[in-house]
Amino acid sequence: MPYSHPYKPNPGQTGGQSQPHAAGGHSFEQRAGDLGRRMDEKAAEFEQKAGDWSRRVDRRADDLDRSVDDFVDRVVDLGTNVGAGVLGAISDALASAGDAISGWAKPDKELTFAQWRARIDRRLKNSEQGSYLAMAITGAVFAASFGIAALVMFILSAVGPEALNLAYDNFVVFPILMAVFTPMTVGFGIMTGVGVKKYRFFGRIRSYLRAAHDWVCGLPAIARAAGRSTAQAQTDLARAITDGKLPGVFLSEDGGTVYFKEELFAADQARQAGAEADARRAEPQPDAAPLTPLEQFQRDGSDFLNYLKSCQGRLDDAADEELAAMRKNCAVILGFIHNHPDQLGRVRRFSDYYLPTTRKLLDTALGLGNAEAENARAIRRDITGILHTLNTAYVRLYDTLLQDVSMDVSTEIDTLEAMLRQDGLAGGFASDFGAAR
Repeated sequence: MPYSHPYKPNPGQTGGQSQPHAAGGHSFEQRAGDLGRRMDEKAAEFEQKAGDWSRRVDRRADDLDRSVDDFVDRVVDLGTNVGAGVLGAISDALASAGDAISGWAKPDKELTFAQWRARIDRRLKNSEQGSYLAMAITGAVFAASFGIAALVMFILSAVGPEALNLAYDNFVVFPILMAVFTPMTVGFGIMTGVGVKKYRFFGRIRSYLRAAHDWVCGLPAIARAAGRSTAQAQTDLARAITDGKLPGVFLSEDGGTVYFKEELFAADQARQAGAEADARRAEPQPDAAPLTPLEQFQRDGSDFLNYLKSCQGRLDDAADEELAAMRKNCAVILGFIHNHPDQLGRVRRFSDYYLPTTRKLLDTALGLGNAEAENARAIRRDITGILHTLNTAYVRLYDTLLQDVSMDVSTEIDTLEAMLRQDGLAGGFASDFGAAR
């Protein structure tokens, strides 16, 4: 069968006339029309896809714009908060510096209670509460971060390597990271708890300070004004005082009074000690046996010697010399009575009149102080003169006491020598020592 080209005449055929296609074939116009329709369909499909892609791009651009706007807003808010915090810190620092500068010119003892309280409150806020707040925030951030990471590692470890389509050598990193992140989460959680606890503790201390209105306050009133129980306020303040966070602040022994100045606490303690000593002296001693006359004499004499010692250096030099001599004379009299208690009756006027009267005169002289008035000088001069007279009398009293002792000693010596001669021993002693009586 001869070849028939669809567009060109076969060789040997008359030119100009094309042969029709075989039965069932398509003409060139039909093929061109089909190709045009397909191209239109492809163009319409491409246009639709281009529109969809353009809408997706526009939507993503809008989302990006909103995200950028949100990010910018958050950055602005963060910058505002940080700026406010920085300005607040600068303000507190300037206030602290102002306190320090004013403290150089005005010491604590010259401050009013309100000024002192404001200074301590600001110090607790900046140095204590601020540091523990930063500690709590840092611990919370790291605890949350490591906690989330540990939870993710736990979930991945629970899923298993098959579900993740991982080899075991690659999968084992999840349990290891979980074991690392878990204790770090616990540690930072403890850090957060400690920071929060300390922050609240110093917040309570500051509330107690703000509730106080004077240098000395009752603890129940402070606790009531701060909205706390008395027991908790006492525990908190005792802990802060022990840790040195409240310098110069003291609690009374019963815990019912707070002293915000050391001088007031010391004065009150001294006053209480004096009252207790007076009460002990005033209390009767039912179990103590009454003193004998000799014991009473020795106690009164000892008290008088201590009194003379306390008076020395408080009057003029002449009086000091007389006081030293009187102390020596009275001491020898007391020693004599101690060794010869049978002579107590001979010094009854000495203990019952002379010693109390001497003490009364010395009290009068000491009460004048350093007054330079003519009458004051005359009184001190007269008292110094009577001290000299009393010393002369005490020396004579001691000599009188010694006279009877001397007579007794002489009698004893004579008796002893007679006994020695009777026994034939006196001559030997005289010849041995080369002396005769």
